[in-house]
Amino acid sequence: MAPRNPTTRLLTTLGLGWLAFGGLGLGLRYAVQVPQVTVIIDQSYCPPVQWKISVLQPYRDLYEKSQANQRKIAQVVVVTGIDQTTLAKTPAPDELSKPFGQAPSPETLTALQQQFEETVVLKCGP
Repeated sequence: MAPRNPTTRLLTTLGLGWLAFGGLGLGLRYAVQVPQVTVIIDQSYCPPVQWKISVLQPYRDLYEKSQANQRKIAQVVVVTGIDQTTLAKTPAPDELSKPFGQAPSPETLTALQQQFEETVVLKCGP
């Protein structure tokens, strides 16, 4: 059997190396799951400065982690004293509505938290 051309061997080695590298990357992407969180936002009225500090900034941090694939926002649930709404898509921080209305009862928030595995509740008050 005659020795193969060195160029062919080099290209074969590089091709197999890139193929293995790509396969490993795809395997890790689908094997390692990013933690998911449900965000519950109490949208009852509070002063704009407090809303920005207590709700918008923590949500912005979660949203940025979600965009970087460090933590996935599974869904966003907006709660007021009147009703609760699960948003169809994950909104950008600038797309969140301004606070309004009465606060939901603590029992409502507790019941919502129990519906999901991991939750983060964002609200103005304590």
